[in-house]
Amino acid sequence: MCYLIAKNNQSGSSLAIQMMHGKELAKLKQKLLSDLPGEEIQLLTVSRPSAYTEYEPFCFMDTPDHFAQEVKNSFS
Repeated sequence: MCYLIAKNNQSGSSLAIQMMHGKELAKLKQKLLSDLPGEEIQLLTVSRPSAYTEYEPFCFMDTPDHFAQEVKNSFS
């Protein structure tokens, strides 16, 4: 398992979702990057979010669709 974290540099928090490594994770990252061209989004994959205190506080999402929607909303 891993966590995909999305950081909007203009807000103080990060969005996170727990996922398995693999095609679904790669597809979600590609979709987010293509849907938000020119935006300053940081996407990173980590094993322990608590090790990355510079990205706290985290708001954890339940589903990839919810995560993607919230990421898009944070750049609106």
